Amino acid sequence: MEGQVCFVPYGLPGDVLRVTITRKTQKALWAEIAAVESPSPERTAAACPVFGQCGGCSWLHFAYPAQGEWKRRIVQETLQRIGGVETALDWAEDPGLRLGYRTRAEVHGDGKRLGFYAAASHAIVDTESCPLCHPRLNEALRGLREADIKGSVTVTVNPEGEETLVWTRFPRRSLKHRFPLANTPQDAARERFLFDAVPVVNGAFSQASLLLNRLLVRIVHEYVGKAFSLLDLYCGSGNLSLGLAARIRVLGLDHHQEAVRAADSVRRGGYLPGGEEKMIKQIASGEWDTILLDPPREGAKALMPALADCSARAIVYVSCDPATLARDLKTLGAGGWKVMRGVVLDLFPNTPHVETVCRLERSM
Repeated sequence: MEGQVCFVPYGLPGDVLRVTITRKTQKALWAEIAAVESPSPERTAAACPVFGQCGGCSWLHFAYPAQGEWKRRIVQETLQRIGGVETALDWAEDPGLRLGYRTRAEVHGDGKRLGFYAAASHAIVDTESCPLCHPRLNEALRGLREADIKGSVTVTVNPEGEETLVWTRFPRRSLKHRFPLANTPQDAARERFLFDAVPVVNGAFSQASLLLNRLLVRIVHEYVGKAFSLLDLYCGSGNLSLGLAARIRVLGLDHHQEAVRAADSVRRGGYLPGGEEKMIKQIASGEWDTILLDPPREGAKALMPALADCSARAIVYVSCDPATLARDLKTLGAGGWKVMRGVVLDLFPNTPHVETVCRLERSM
């Protein structure tokens, strides 16, 4: 086993651990901590009574600034190892929002317990309050407990307003009574609210933190720069481009019709429903000075050949998964594109998740 990779959840750089092997393959081992023989200097007390049981924030015991340094390092090494991308990455965070930042969360109930799933499990960890959740979201969790919900519920709160959106496939009368802005997939119309002039639509994707989303939007706008026209792919409800639409021509495409309809209600004619086939046609049209994409975790593999060959001046790629980003950047690199700027954003403090934004331009 010497030299073999071993994954140890909750282990930190600098820890000396005694572990128990729980799984073996030819390529790697998995283990759980039996004892911390010598703790890392970056190990700190986790301010949550269910830490280690709940699967939501596995880095709550990892102190800053080391947590941020490792996030940036992990992304940079992943881009180099998978994508062959050699570039220095900046770091961006809001130190005032390392806790209490989440404005959206999925919770689960069984009539007796309410909370989040345990790691790699559908076992519900009963949770009274979460240190990562905004106070308004924790208040909503208390209301869900009183509603005696069963099943999964996604809650999105306006941290600077009164709205609370609730999305569930299993409606209960007590739920609608406490949360008037509740929807199910069967509803013809979706509840929504505006935050920073962008629609937040029930049942559609929004960032886990509307407050930290401001950091993402600011950096994306900086990376787009002085574009004349922008094609926004996987645009959702216009989160990254509605603020640009006043000064440049924008077309947003996304498969989620409710989200696109909400964006188009803010800027008529600028946002249309469409999947990858329609996206590829627009990429190939040659109309766009800059192309912005914010795909799901799986990345945008289907778009890469068209993007690699496109005539745009710049591509701005927003990613929540370093591995699929690296894969896609490798394809773009083979097409003559080079990462000119990159930044790792801490949109999910106290978890291993990161957001990355890259600006690419033609290198030849």
